[in-house]
Amino acid sequence: MQSKFFSQTNTIINPKGKWYYGIEIGNNDVSSLMESNSKSYFPFQAGIGAEYYFSRHWSLSSRIKLYETGVSFYKPGHSSSGGFLNLDSDPYYGTFYGAVVSIPIDIKWEFRIYKNLGGSLKIGPTYNFETKSLYYNYSPNLSPDYPKQYAGFNSGFGLNYFINKKVSLFIDVESFSGASKGYSDAFFGKNEYLTQNNLTNFGIKYNIKN
Repeated sequence: MQSKFFSQTNTIINPKGKWYYGIEIGNNDVSSLMESNSKSYFPFQAGIGAEYYFSRHWSLSSRIKLYETGVSFYKPGHSSSGGFLNLDSDPYYGTFYGAVVSIPIDIKWEFRIYKNLGGSLKIGPTYNFETKSLYYNYSPNLSPDYPKQYAGFNSGFGLNYFINKKVSLFIDVESFSGASKGYSDAFFGKNEYLTQNNLTNFGIKYNIKN
């Protein structure tokens, strides 16, 4: 017998004015790590959150996400042969491994695809707290002493399906851009090396009240 919790409806769901609370788990791809450094990373990530629909197609959400991150970079030095211009430069390199509690706050637009299946786009700021900060093999011209709390940026897209007026299933892919963990000198200014994570979420959210 199918439970009432997962019983489906043919009615088009309008979530306007409702709060949904959810959990999500999924894959974590640390794109800011070079391939030689990324294989040792644990790819699991998870989160909990709340979402309020202030219209049928628009919502605000806040979540608490836990995932690992990192940065690795290498820029070789350059030695010129003298002359009018001095083009000498030092090498820049380093590897950072960390774990982050991230709090993204997103505005999301949902558009109907078919009945209660919809697509979504979201964007917003994040605030991040590092729970692990490990710095390895940094070049002498860099000081690996970076803040453990910092702002970032989040964006994503996905699919959402309302089983009924209380339960929704979703899958989405999102990108988190975080703090700089190093730099190298460039012809115009500096190249910053930021933490970059691509997360794939599978989740369920539930409306407590009718």
